Amino acid sequence: MTVTLGFDVEEFDFPLERGRKIDFDTQLAVSTEGLEFLLQLLARLGLRATFYTTANFALHRPELIRRIVTGGHEVASHDYYHGLTAGADPAGSKQALEKLTGQTVTGYRAPRLAAVSAATLAAAGYKYDSSINPTWIPTRYNNLRAPRSVSHRDRLAIYPVSVSAPFRVPLFWISLHVMPLPLYKQLCRSALHRDGHLNLYFHPWEFSGRLKDPAFGVPGYLSHCSGPALQDKFTRLLEWLKSRGCRFTTTREYLGYDE
Repeated sequence: MTVTLGFDVEEFDFPLERGRKIDFDTQLAVSTEGLEFLLQLLARLGLRATFYTTANFALHRPELIRRIVTGGHEVASHDYYHGLTAGADPAGSKQALEKLTGQTVTGYRAPRLAAVSAATLAAAGYKYDSSINPTWIPTRYNNLRAPRSVSHRDRLAIYPVSVSAPFRVPLFWISLHVMPLPLYKQLCRSALHRDGHLNLYFHPWEFSGRLKDPAFGVPGYLSHCSGPALQDKFTRLLEWLKSRGCRFTTTREYLGYDE
């Protein structure tokens, strides 16, 4: 059984989406705090992961990106910017990340799991896309008919994030915030039994201790389990998966695109 952990490393623009003001330095600081925790946790547990990183964040925090690489993790693309008004630039993001890391960037995940052209990504040189959540999220997307396992389109591997079985309950980041850990574990167990793997994703900023700041406007269903509370919950989840004999690897390696 294989687990591919994915972290969407981006400028913390969540408050901007809700009409709140937040300066760019604070956006970077909140995400940096969570990323520091994750790198330390993964090192302590001896686990590898994939960090889908915006070029904008990477260029402002190059030392952290280099730590990701030296830690044995994968750097993939989360496009150039994360903002709602930013246009997509997967090719520019790939070039910037490769110049910074000195490694080939093979994977992509669109901000907010937005629809993206497989042909465009393949033309830019990507090998896989992990932007599909094969479930239904009201007002966001309906992917109930999408494959839940790896498929291919325009020379690109499509690697969806995990959902439970037989019903496609999402196992994405919000679920870990709102569900009791025993329930989340049970749903993960069902996905492992059905698919033989787990593809889970989170954001570093979730693990910051600053999400309860009223100025950010983070809703209570997220902020009530954030910072240290989420850090503890997430640590227990990883320790449980590890105790079950799960193998943690990068997405690139799992899909057979390792250099």
